[in-house]
Amino acid sequence: MTTVRPYHSRKPTDPDVYHWHSDCPAGAQIPGRNKVSGAGTGNRPCRLCEGMD
Repeated sequence: MTTVRPYHSRKPTDPDVYHWHSDCPAGAQIPGRNKVSGAGTGNRPCRLCEGMD
């Protein structure tokens, strides 16, 4: 598991969560064009990433 800087999706229909593991299956489904650096305002932590800690 590799920890990375937090990122989230800019797509409004995606869940309001942020990711911080490079191998998170949910984060891996975000296309590069929709990935935004940072946790985002009001986004909660990804449960899958929490489980990887």
